[in-house]
Amino acid sequence: MEINGYTLATLKRGQKGIIKSVDASDPQVQRLMVLGLVEGAELEHASAAIGGDPIEFRLFGCGISLRQEHARFFQVAPVVAGD
Repeated sequence: MEINGYTLATLKRGQKGIIKSVDASDPQVQRLMVLGLVEGAELEHASAAIGGDPIEFRLFGCGISLRQEHARFFQVAPVVAGD
């Protein structure tokens, strides 16, 4: 679902993004939405395991880890410093 080219999976370490849309067709993605991964939420890519999977994000001051396959369901707009 990479319409604009940016998903949670494409964010680099330290980069922030705001979720713009969610493809909720996968039941696992629906469960992640209950945790706060919804449109308008701002996240920061905190770190990733060796090999890049899973990815840890900071959301509302807490850490949450996602597999890349699920991170691709969340389209984001990168946050530019000063925004």
